[in-house]
Amino acid sequence: MTDLKFGAFLAPHHPIGENPTLQLQSDLEFVANLDRLGVDEFWCGEHHSTGWEVIASP
Repeated sequence: MTDLKFGAFLAPHHPIGENPTLQLQSDLEFVANLDRLGVDEFWCGEHHSTGWEVIASP
């Protein structure tokens, strides 16, 4: 039997007007914490036209 694995999805909903660089930094810190907790996979939404879910493509 294989071990159960866990993943996480982040829809980067950020308030309009906040610094996108700081938003991305916060998201990356979140991912680093997931990694420390042993989460196996991570997915992040990437929408460029909504105004409230803007994330740079690193």
